[in-house]
Amino acid sequence: MDNAQCQHSTITYDFGDDWRHSVEIEEFLALDLFPRFATCVDGARARPPEDVGGVPGYEEFLEVMADRRHDNHRETKAWAGGHFDPEWFDLALINKDLKNALKPNVQRRLYQPKPKRPARC
Repeated sequence: MDNAQCQHSTITYDFGDDWRHSVEIEEFLALDLFPRFATCVDGARARPPEDVGGVPGYEEFLEVMADRRHDNHRETKAWAGGHFDPEWFDLALINKDLKNALKPNVQRRLYQPKPKRPARC
């Protein structure tokens, strides 16, 4: 698909934190007035925790999480759900969440899943 067919947009999410996302729609597969779900085709890295404080807050959050001796490490880790890996990205899980996003009465994922521990023999 050439650029003439693509649609680009910048979306501001959470006006208090001022997150700006660049979105590119490559192809409209259906013109459904009431879409049932969206699909993510690619991505990288984990999303920042909700209400982390925008880019400066996220940078500070990453510094605190990386330093186990930081005064706020334990509290920040608990606030983030007990685990945070900035490199985490699971396309299948994200698409599962997107499929459920428009359904009523579905519990939303607030934190990334904790890594599975290896099975003991």
